[in-house]
Amino acid sequence: MIGKISSGSDFAGCVGYALADKEKNKEARLLYSEGVLDDSPHSIVDGFECQRRMNHRVEKWVGHISLSYSPEDSARLSDEAMVKLAHEYMAKMGIRNTQYIITRHLDKEHPHCHIVYNRVDNDGKCISDSNERLRNKEVCKELKRKYGLTFGKGKDNVKTERLRGRSKTRQEIYLAVQAAKKTAKDWTTFQRELAKSGISVRKKFRRGSTDVEGLSYIKDHRRFKASQVDRDGKCSYNSICIALDRNKNVKPQSESTTPWHS
Repeated sequence: MIGKISSGSDFAGCVGYALADKEKNKEARLLYSEGVLDDSPHSIVDGFECQRRMNHRVEKWVGHISLSYSPEDSARLSDEAMVKLAHEYMAKMGIRNTQYIITRHLDKEHPHCHIVYNRVDNDGKCISDSNERLRNKEVCKELKRKYGLTFGKGKDNVKTERLRGRSKTRQEIYLAVQAAKKTAKDWTTFQRELAKSGISVRKKFRRGSTDVEGLSYIKDHRRFKASQVDRDGKCSYNSICIALDRNKNVKPQSESTTPWHS
């Protein structure tokens, strides 16, 4: 379960996207609505717009959340289950006493839904977005543990063939770096392994010293900082140094200690 949360000021665009109103290649279902007439996208937008005018101080009145789940959980995620999870997620995020719709998109192999809600609540008060990204992360973890949902392996599970442009190149660099970290015992070997995939590495030194303060990777004439390849630091200089030292200190098992020898 991964939640992505954002805010804006265009109900028509957000509702149209959630309902896949004008996209011929996408299919969406309206699973639930609260506080709006849901007989058409137009009536939903009208309901949202009417309420948001209760508070003219709110600049971004559109709340949008996408909740995505692992394909491994597909069998468990009926429409009813998805609505239940969305409601529990919203309650824990403090999104209550307001208008909203929940839709399900059917264009991906992984189950996912979209929540569009009014940040101006039924009393004209603004629903807080304070620390919402941090709270979103914690709530998703809590619900995954509670319901035994699959914890994904992040970028390691991304299907590279479905990506294009810089996103594809970035993913190819990430996978190549993780593979090289498993076997390389020094920087020369590490760089040689990456070169097999057409990737070069550049070290950035702190001004006036030989201390390395960062890395960048280049592939197909595209350059990425290590933090752009992976935000969790799996491609950073320190992470690679730790991996190289670990590999250098691993001692091969002797024949007498392997499980298939007596």
